[in-house]
Amino acid sequence: MAGFSSRYMTMSTSPRSPQRVPYYLSLLEQFEGKEWNNETQVNYYKAMVSNQLGDFSIGKSKHPEMSARDKITRAPKALGLVELKPRIRITEPGKQIQNKYIFQDVLTKQLLKYQLPSPLFPERQDNKGMFNIKPYLELLRLVYIVGDLSRSEFYAFGVTMTDYHDFDKTVERIKEYRKEAKQNHIHARKHYHDYMMKYVSNLYSDKIESDDVKVRETKSKSSEKFIKTKFNNVGDYGNAFLRYLTGTGLVVVNKKLQVVVAPNREDDVEYILNNVSREAKKYSNTEYNKLLFDVNYPKLLSDSPRELINKINQLDARLSEYKDVANRSYEGISSLELKKLQYEKEDELDQLVREQYAKSLKSYDNKEVEDVLDTFQHIKSQDYFDNPLYLEWNTWRAITMIDNGNIKGSFKTNSNGDPINTAPGNTADIVGDYGDFNMICEVTMSSGKKQYEMENEPVTRHLGELRTKENGKETFGLFVAKTIQPNVITEFYYKHLIPTKLYGGTVEFIPLTIDDFAKFFKNVTQDGHKLNEDDIHKIHSKTIEYAKSADDEADWYNKIRDYMLSM
Repeated sequence: MAGFSSRYMTMSTSPRSPQRVPYYLSLLEQFEGKEWNNETQVNYYKAMVSNQLGDFSIGKSKHPEMSARDKITRAPKALGLVELKPRIRITEPGKQIQNKYIFQDVLTKQLLKYQLPSPLFPERQDNKGMFNIKPYLELLRLVYIVGDLSRSEFYAFGVTMTDYHDFDKTVERIKEYRKEAKQNHIHARKHYHDYMMKYVSNLYSDKIESDDVKVRETKSKSSEKFIKTKFNNVGDYGNAFLRYLTGTGLVVVNKKLQVVVAPNREDDVEYILNNVSREAKKYSNTEYNKLLFDVNYPKLLSDSPRELINKINQLDARLSEYKDVANRSYEGISSLELKKLQYEKEDELDQLVREQYAKSLKSYDNKEVEDVLDTFQHIKSQDYFDNPLYLEWNTWRAITMIDNGNIKGSFKTNSNGDPINTAPGNTADIVGDYGDFNMICEVTMSSGKKQYEMENEPVTRHLGELRTKENGKETFGLFVAKTIQPNVITEFYYKHLIPTKLYGGTVEFIPLTIDDFAKFFKNVTQDGHKLNEDDIHKIHSKTIEYAKSADDEADWYNKIRDYMLSM
């Protein structure tokens, strides 16, 4: 391994979501025992295309072998989920992480073993002696000790911590950072930008002074470009660390945009912080692999059957608030079965909490209306660590609030109603059932050419598959994006006019920007009445009518947009 040269924590940013890792590993099983070479990588990429696992940008790569490596040799390898030499082997943790009932436990154990430096990530001359840290362990400790980290604080002080001995100093730096912002009335985003640009400049002052500022992505040498690149890298790594840490279920980003320990998980976090060694020990390759591949290390609180039973009893108590729960004993049940029970009860509770929340949304609470509109603004400004997730969740909230349909979101929430993961790649983001017809809603933060490449085929297929599944039931769709790419408007316009056998007729999607959808939502809620099934169906009828009478796609788009904003 060539090593890493950054002077802040580093971790692979791919796969972007830890929840995708099991999909990629399941596809890799057919290649076990083979050499991980260009031929195997190209075939693996073809398997990804055929199965459409992960994300829908797959299938567009000009370098399939590189795209295959991106999914396997990054986080899965770094976390000991796969071994690629001498031949492909999915390790025991890699097999276990594919079991949804223990996914979070396995992910937690593997993250806690990740350290800098290590045989997989040795230091180079540029950062020699700077690192002695288990990143996820100390980031978890920082969230626990500080209690309410902002995302920018998580990046600025978590990602830049390189030695666990400096932990207390880091906490003091956060206090000083907050004090400075408060005393000088500095906007949070500007404060973060100015602080980090200065920090990076000081961190790499030796390179800047010696004009050693070449950036890998460009041939030009510029200290400004060099500093900006390092600044952006901290944010990219910070986002990756946060996604994987929240993937454990131990940490969440609450509605105030604060990184906090998940409710009811404080005891799990305390156990980890009190029992996992902080030292990044020196290991040989063999020793480190043995550690990474050990599914029993480190021990978690959830490895205790007694603690699992306590958790399940707590879940039963919460479930009893929504339904009758039979009293039963869980003694004598295996740990794996207990974890399965815990998962199923958490999932049931998640659904019940969401159903109750959906009922409350239909009450037209003014504070909730303002919160929906405010959240759309935060999404546009990309204030969340996972803006696509919050766009799905907030659009579901808006549609649920303004009409009487049965609105189901495919995103995942926790038992407190917080969104924690986007819809899986093979389902529509949101589906509204209005009795005689359905409306699906697809949302995206992608833009430009990427929007057309990533969204055109999947959203059309989701609508066609739902129509087929429901025996030809009338179905149309909304497409909500930060901006709408002209090719997407053109494609949706022509699909109103040209029927296909594959999808059982024409496919009608209405494209709207986040701004326009928010205006539509605001107009409807201000009138104080709910849209009924006839109102929703009339939108469908109008988009077909305008498509048939419009001069071109721009005329159609403007007419249907104006109609919806006049409702």
